[in-house]
Formats: sequence, structure tokens, C-alpha cells
Amino acid sequence: MNVLVALVAFIFAALGASLSTEGILRPAELLPGVLLSLVASGALFAAGRHPRAATVVAICCEATACAAGYLPTPLLLAPLIGCLYRLTVLGETKAAAWWTGISVGAVMLGGAAGDADPTGGSLLLRTVGVALWLLPAVFAGRMTHAQRAYLRMVQARAEDAERGREDDLRRRLSEERLRIARDLHDVVAHHLAVANAQAGTAAHLLAKRPEQARELLAGLGGSTSAALRELKATVGLLRGPGDDSSAGTSAGTSPAPGLDQLQEVIEACRAAGIDVSVVTDGTPRPLPPLVELTAFRIVQEALTNVTKHAVRPVVTISIAYEEDTFSADVVNTSARPTPAGTGGYGLIGMRERALAVGGSVRTGPAGHDRYAVALTIPLAPWQEDRVPR
Repeated sequence: MNVLVALVAFIFAALGASLSTEGILRPAELLPGVLLSLVASGALFAAGRHPRAATVVAICCEATACAAGYLPTPLLLAPLIGCLYRLTVLGETKAAAWWTGISVGAVMLGGAAGDADPTGGSLLLRTVGVALWLLPAVFAGRMTHAQRAYLRMVQARAEDAERGREDDLRRRLSEERLRIARDLHDVVAHHLAVANAQAGTAAHLLAKRPEQARELLAGLGGSTSAALRELKATVGLLRGPGDDSSAGTSAGTSPAPGLDQLQEVIEACRAAGIDVSVVTDGTPRPLPPLVELTAFRIVQEALTNVTKHAVRPVVTISIAYEEDTFSADVVNTSARPTPAGTGGYGLIGMRERALAVGGSVRTGPAGHDRYAVALTIPLAPWQEDRVPR
């Protein structure tokens, strides 16, 4: 492309060197003008990589040609026009203005030096005419420069928006993975912990109290069945509507558990030999589904920790319904009340769940041989979300 542009500019400049007009004759020798046009066109060819050096060469050639008596027509100045355009497109506005002024001044001086007998028409052609031929190239270069800058800005914004969408997608995927991991941990770990406690107690009582052991084993079946049901429901949420058309739809449409199902969890813990009591303050009322699910899962996880880590625990669950606050405290008293490791996934999941609904969870020792999990959820942001059951 650069070769073609330089070749066209050379043809124009060579034609311009051969032009003359009435009262203004060109030099008798055409070869010097053609050679100067060839050098200037070569400079235009290199203007893409070295715009300033090419412009200097073109200025010198065109000023020399005008000083030799050749007419400064648009054809003769074609290589310089091309170099100024390239320089303006690639350079800064201030630099382009300086180079334009230098070009116009140099060609005018060359033309004035080569005009031995100036007339009105000759003077006008070698001064005003030069400016008229060179300035449009600069204006066109500035327009192209501005257009390219605008396109780069639009492209940069599109790339930023695309990166923003990718970052948002990665963040959402990460949050979804954490939510799924938290749900699986809360659902499966609780039932399996209760089942493990029931199995251990049944094995201990099998020889001495077989009837009680059989009752525990019956409860063990219920705990494992509950774990399977909730695991199936969680997996159903991960499947799309058309992932398995032969599978049942009840798994994906099961309602989320709430505080009304907390009694089932408590009975399972009692069947495992844990002394659990519930104290309710205030009038129980329906809460927003997400608040109920959060409260249920956090109490469930607290009981799971008791089942796994506490020794001969006595658990008290205190639930308080206030006007603008819901709270639930799970306090266990045992020979070893503190969970094994305070940074496990269960405690992390509690905090994440509470934070997701604008609440908070405090966990830690609450006196001698006592460990407490205290959940508080403000209800003011959820007032419009309360739904009757």
C-alpha cells in the first residue's frame, strides 16, 4: 500500500514538474525536478515509520524544486502533502502545527528565491497557493487522527465492559460454588453427624439395652433418609430443566426448610442421646423465606457441631421474635463444649449465611463448660417481604 501511494505521488510530482502557465515558465531542464520528486516520493514511502525525517526530506526537496523555478502546484507538492498528512495522523497537534508552518514557510521562501521577475500572479501562486495546497492535508490528518482516537476509545470501553462482564461472571460463579458447598455441608453434615451419633449409641447399648438400641437404629434410618432427600433436592437445584427429562421433578421443587421443620432436627438429636430444649420468646410469626432458611440452617449447623464435638451435651435453643429483630441462641453445656477447630467450614458457612441476610453470628465460649452460637437478623429491611403461610 505504501509503495502504491509513493508511486502515485511520484507520478503526480513528475507531472507537476513539467507544468508551466502563461507568464510563468518552468525550467528548461525537466530531469532535476523529476529527481527531486523521486526523492520526495521515497520519503513518503518511509513516512509511516519515520514521519518527521520523511517530512524534513520532503520539505527540502520541494523547497529546492521551487527555488529551481518549478511551479508549486498541488501535483508537484503531492509527496510533501502526503508526508504532512502522515505526520499529522501519527503525531500530536502541537507538533503537527509546527511542521506545517515550517513546510509552508520553506516552500514559500524557495518559490520567492526562484522567481527572478515576480508578477502578481506568480507571487500569489508561490505564497497563498502553497498554503492552500498544504493546509487541507493537515486538516484531513487531524480529522483522521480524531476518528482513530475515537475508535480506540470505543474499543477500549468495549474491552473494559467485556472484562467487567467476565469478572462479574467469575464472581457470580465463585459465589454460587460457595453457596452450593455451604448447602451441601449444612445438609449432609448434620444428618450424617446425627446418624453417626445414633449408630455409636446403638452399638454401646446393643448388649445391655437391645430394645433401646433398636429404637436408635430405627431413628438412624430416618436420619440417613433425610440426608438423602435433602441431598437429592440440592442436586435437583443444580440441574437444568432439560438435563434429565426422565427424572422426577419433585426434587427441584421441594420447598426450602424453615423454622417449622426445626422440631424434626431436634427430635433426631434427642434420638441420638442429646438433651435438647427449646425456649421461645415472643409470638411466633411467619418470616421471609430466606430469613427462615438462614435461621434453620444456622441452628442446624450449631446442633451438628454439638453432635460431633461435645461430650454429654445439654443444649438450650432460645428463639426470640421481636418487633424488628429475630434472634436464635444455641447454648450447650458439656464436658467439652468448644467445637474442634474454630475455623471450620461450618462456622464459616454460618457467618456467610447471616451476612447474606444482613445479620450476624457470634460463636465462642459463654462461661464455664458452655459454648454459644448467637444469631441476630434485623427484620426492618424485610418488612415488605413477609408472606403469610
